[in-house]
Parts: sequence; C-alpha cells; structure tokens
Amino acid sequence: MKAQKNKYLFLCLAILALISVSGFASEQGASDKLPLEVSASVDRDKVTIGDKITYTITVKADKETEIKFPEFAENLGGFAIKDFGSSEKGWFKTKTYRQWYVLDTYTSGKYSIPRATIKYRTKGQGQWQEVSTDEINIEVESILESAEDRQDIREIAGPIGFPRKIPWYVWVFLALVVLAAAIAFFLFKPKKSQDILVPQRPAHKIACEALVALQQKEYPRRREWNRYYTELSDIVRRYLENRFNLRAPEMTTEEFLNSVKDNKVLSYEHKSLLRDFLSHCDLVKFARYEPDEKEASLSFESAKRLIDQTKPETNA
Repeated sequence: MKAQKNKYLFLCLAILALISVSGFASEQGASDKLPLEVSASVDRDKVTIGDKITYTITVKADKETEIKFPEFAENLGGFAIKDFGSSEKGWFKTKTYRQWYVLDTYTSGKYSIPRATIKYRTKGQGQWQEVSTDEINIEVESILESAEDRQDIREIAGPIGFPRKIPWYVWVFLALVVLAAAIAFFLFKPKKSQDILVPQRPAHKIACEALVALQQKEYPRRREWNRYYTELSDIVRRYLENRFNLRAPEMTTEEFLNSVKDNKVLSYEHKSLLRDFLSHCDLVKFARYEPDEKEASLSFESAKRLIDQTKPETNA
C-alpha cells in the first residue's frame, strides 16, 4: 500500500516538472519571437515598358507596437514612383499595415527592388529596432518587335539580266538626251542675283508659336487628350531636332531616351525633365490613361520650360 502511494506521488511530481519545463520553454520562445511580421510583394514580376507595377509592404503587429515605414525618394530600384498610399486594418490585438507604391519605367532590363527596412518599438520605449523585407527582382521587356517576329522580309532577288550587246541607235538616243539636258540646264539656269535666301527661323520661336496655336485649340476643355498630347509631344520632338539635330521624330520614346543618355547637349536636369514629359505623353497616347486639366497644364508648362531653358542665349 505504501509503495503504491509513493508511486502516485512520484508520478505527480514528474507531471509538475514537465509542466514547469514546458511553460519556461514557451515563455522563452515568446520572448525570442518578433512582435511583428513583415513582407514585400509585387502584383507582377515580368512586365513590358510603360506597364504599372504595384509594390506593397505589409506589416502585421500587435496594437502595442509602433511602426515606421521607410521613406523613398522619387525612384525605387530604378523605377519611377508615380503614386503611393497606405491602409490600416485591425480591431483586436493584431493590426495589419500596408504601404503601396505604383511604379513604372520606360527602359527595358532587369531590375531589383532592394530590401525595405521597417522600424518598430513598443509604445513608450525610446529605442527603435529594425527588420527588413526580402529583395524583389523584376524583368521589364521592350515593346519593340523582335527580329524573329518579322515574317514579311523576303529573300533578296537575283540580279536583273541585261543584253550583252546594245544596239548603236540606243547609244545615239542616250547621247541626244544628255545633250538636250545640258542645253536646257544652261538656258534656264537662274542667275545668282535672282536667288532669294530666306533666313532660317530659330527653333525655339517656331516651337513657342506652335504651343500658342495648340492652346487656342482648347483640346483639354473638350477632353480630347490623345490629340492634345500627340501634338504637344510632336512640338517638343521637332524642336529638339531643329535645335540640337537630334532625330527625335523618327524614334520611339525608348530609343530616343537611350540615345540622349550619353549625349552632352542636354544637362542631367533637362534629360530628367524630358524623360518624365515623354513618359507621361506615352501613357496617355498608348496606355489610354485619362489625365485631368491640371495634369495637362503641367505637361504644357514642362514643354515650355524645356524649350525656354535650352534655347540659345542671346546677348543683352
């Protein structure tokens, strides 16, 4: 009987010891666990030039934890930030915070969005701690047609054969034609004194007059955005061709921006202004983006500022 009681007593002590050990382990594990979860994601990791990408940072934390998101400049991992915002959800102990960014680029290649560092601390404490998201890789493809897709190129035709011996009367006829052409040239050639030299007008004056004419058409009031941005971008492209001899009208936006990247005729500031201007025009013309009158006015001012700041300096 006494041995049976000792057996039960030993069993109770063993159970109590296991409960104590498991409680200590769970308490130790809870102390090592971070009070938040962070992640970063994109809606697409493979896009074409001009497509929008939504980059989202998500943080799940308890209500007693303060969160501080990173602050980015105008660019993120080589992408231009076009829009951003935040949201916050949660009613009980846990809250979910989201910070989102709309990104785009007009240069093809492989991009990498770097790790985003999130700062956090318990409310009332002074020292911030940090945790980072994973790096995200994105591939941007060109919209230009590849050589493999061009099916309309035919093989080179063979040389056209000529008769081995040309009759003498053909040579006589050709000689008479050349002689008649020479006589006509000397008879009807205008005198140098009659030549009228028309001085070429400055490129910036032509462009400014075109901008005034565009304003008078009142496309934004009628919400004819495609016609407005097409004519506005053509004015800037023709100005760059006349002013700097850049073949802008003959290139796509991607080709033109790549050509001026290492060109020294435009400053870095003017290259950035031109890139943003042409990108916004393409967004309206090809991506069916509908701006408002304020955006149309800002695009007009960007074109005018680019022309004013790059025109030839005149001596006072």
